[in-house]
Amino acid sequence: GLPAADLKTAVAHTMQILRLDENRCIVTVAGENSRESLEGLSSGLPSLALSSWQLADICAGIPYITAATQDQFVPQMANLDLIGGVSFNKGCYPGQEIVARTHYLGRLKQRMYLLEFAGAVDLQPGAPLYSAVIGEQATGIIVNAAPTPDGRQIALGVMQDRKSTRLNSSHITISYAVFCL
Repeated sequence: GLPAADLKTAVAHTMQILRLDENRCIVTVAGENSRESLEGLSSGLPSLALSSWQLADICAGIPYITAATQDQFVPQMANLDLIGGVSFNKGCYPGQEIVARTHYLGRLKQRMYLLEFAGAVDLQPGAPLYSAVIGEQATGIIVNAAPTPDGRQIALGVMQDRKSTRLNSSHITISYAVFCL
């Protein structure tokens, strides 16, 4: 059966199921009959377009780090510490000292927020965000964005200041920022 809680796994025969949230799971199948097992499992389930999956990830606060955004922030700025995406107890990886220092001693000046954009704009990962409050200096960066069925754009953006809810750029106007992540 399916795992009972988000981000938990269940194993059944040659399948491993990771429950992401109440509506989405990732299933991996090993073995000679893996294609048949997946086809049997997926029959009767709705098909989900990549843009719909990306929109669900954005609404859940799950960032995708791309070439345009790599090396732009520490994991805590992308809220990976809030969604179980970084461990402070184990492992050894590049940047671990900075990540641990920020966790135990520091205070972040930037966090990731869910943003809603009015209208159809072309939002690309790595695009800067500007605020009239801060002036010419970029106040943040787009992490990921996806269109909604009703024509809006939803995005994750790492931003400097929660008070900068009226952001603008030469081609981007944000209707408001939602600070619920």
